[in-house]
Amino acid sequence: MFGKNNLMRQLFFLVSLVTVGGSIGYTMIEEDWTLFDGFYMTLITLTTIGFSEVHELSVGGRVLTTVIIIFGLGSAATIFTQLAQMMMEGNVFAAWRKRRMDKVLGKMKDHVIICGYGRIGQAISRDLIGMGIPCVIIDRDEKKGDGAQALKVPNLSGNATSDTALLNAGVTRATILVAALSNDSDNLFVALAARDLNPNLVVIARGEDKSIETRMLRAGVDRVVYPSQLGGGQIARLIGAELGHETDENLMRRNTDVMGYDLQVYRNFRKQEITVQEILEITGAIRAIAHIDQEGQRQEDPGLEHEVGESEAVVILSEVGSTGPAEDDSADLLSHLGKSLSVGIPAIDEEHQQILTMIRRLNSAHPSNEREVGHEVLLELREYTARHFHHEERLFVSAGFPGAEEHIEEHRSLVAKVDQLLGDKEHLHRANLGHVLDDWIRHHIMEVDAKYAEFLQGVGAEK
Repeated sequence: MFGKNNLMRQLFFLVSLVTVGGSIGYTMIEEDWTLFDGFYMTLITLTTIGFSEVHELSVGGRVLTTVIIIFGLGSAATIFTQLAQMMMEGNVFAAWRKRRMDKVLGKMKDHVIICGYGRIGQAISRDLIGMGIPCVIIDRDEKKGDGAQALKVPNLSGNATSDTALLNAGVTRATILVAALSNDSDNLFVALAARDLNPNLVVIARGEDKSIETRMLRAGVDRVVYPSQLGGGQIARLIGAELGHETDENLMRRNTDVMGYDLQVYRNFRKQEITVQEILEITGAIRAIAHIDQEGQRQEDPGLEHEVGESEAVVILSEVGSTGPAEDDSADLLSHLGKSLSVGIPAIDEEHQQILTMIRRLNSAHPSNEREVGHEVLLELREYTARHFHHEERLFVSAGFPGAEEHIEEHRSLVAKVDQLLGDKEHLHRANLGHVLDDWIRHHIMEVDAKYAEFLQGVGAEK
C-alpha cells in the first residue's frame, strides 16, 4: 500500500498509542475532565489546529502536552502528508481495489488462469464469462486491467512467469491455466512454473513456432494451440468442453440447415495435396464455397482442380442427411479387422479397441442425430488421446525404445488434428472425423505402434 510499509505501520502504532495514552493521561491528571475531554485535547494537540484548551491546564497537563507534541506530532504529520500524497496520486483507490481483488482471488477455486490479456486472452476470457466459467487474468500491463474490469474479470498486474503472480492468482486451486503470451519462451516458462506449483493443473499454451512444440509438451503443457488455426473463442470452447460447459450459441449451431441445405467444413489431413473435386467425391457435397489456408486466408468459389494443402479447410455445401461414399472405406476396414486389431500388448490392445468402437458409432448413427453423435465421438476422442498416449509413452520410454522421439512426434501430430477438428466441430463434416479415425488405425496403430510393440516383445523375450 505504501512505499515504506513497515515504517508507516510503526508510525500508526505510535500515534495510536499517544492518542490513547494522552486521552487517559489528561483524565487522570486534570480534575473533572472526562475521557472525551482528554481525547479532544490530545487530538487538537496532534493536529496543531490551535483551538483553546478545554480547561486551563495544570503543570502536569502541560508536561503531558509536551510529551504528546514530542512523540506524536511528527508521526501524525508524516502520516497525514503521505495520505494527502496518496489521495492526490489516486493511490488510495488503487490500494483499496488491490485489497478487494486479493479477497476475491483468495476465495476462488476450480477456476481458469489466463496469462496474457492481448487479443487471444481477451477472446478467451469473454467466451469463458459467457459460459459461466470463473477466470483470472495475469498481465504485465496495468492499463489492460481496465478492460478486464469492464468484463468483471478478476485481474492481476505482474509477470506471469513468476511464482508470486501465479500463487496470487490461486494456481494451487485452479483447474486450467492458459499461457496466452505472445512469446513462446515466456509461455514455456509459465508452463514450467505452473506445473511445478500444481502438478494436477491442465496447461494449454499458445504457440507460434511449431519447432518448439515438443519442448513445451515436455515442460508439462497438455495442449499447444496456434492462433492461425484456433482463435481465442475456439480455445475457450476447448476449455468449456474440458469443464463440461456448452454455450447457447453452440447449442443453436446444431441446427444450421436452411431449407434442406447445410454448410460444413472438411479439412485435409493427408500429407499430400488433394483437389476440390476429390473432396466433393469423398463427402458427397454439392459444391465448394471457399478454401481456407493455414494462414486463415480465404479463396471463394475454388475450382474443381484447385488444390488443398495439409491441414487446410474447404467450406462445402451439402444436402442435409446426405452421406458420402467415404463410409464404405470405414465399413470395409471394420469388416477386415473385426476384433483382430492387436499389437500383442493386452492393455494397449484394449485401448485400441476404443477406436473401432468410435468408428462403429459414427457408421451406425442415424442422419437425424449424426451431428450429435459426431460431437460425442470427438469429445471422447480428445479424452482418449490424453489418456492413451500418456499410457503408451510411459511404457515405451521406460523400456528405452530407440524410436521414442519420433513416436511422440506422431502422437503430437494426432493431438493437433483432434484440436483442429474441435475448432471445426460445429460445422464438421462427418466423413472428416471418420477419415481421421480410419487413418489412425491404418497408419498409426498398424504401422507406427507395431514398431514399439515389436521392440517391447523383443525386450521381454531377452529377459
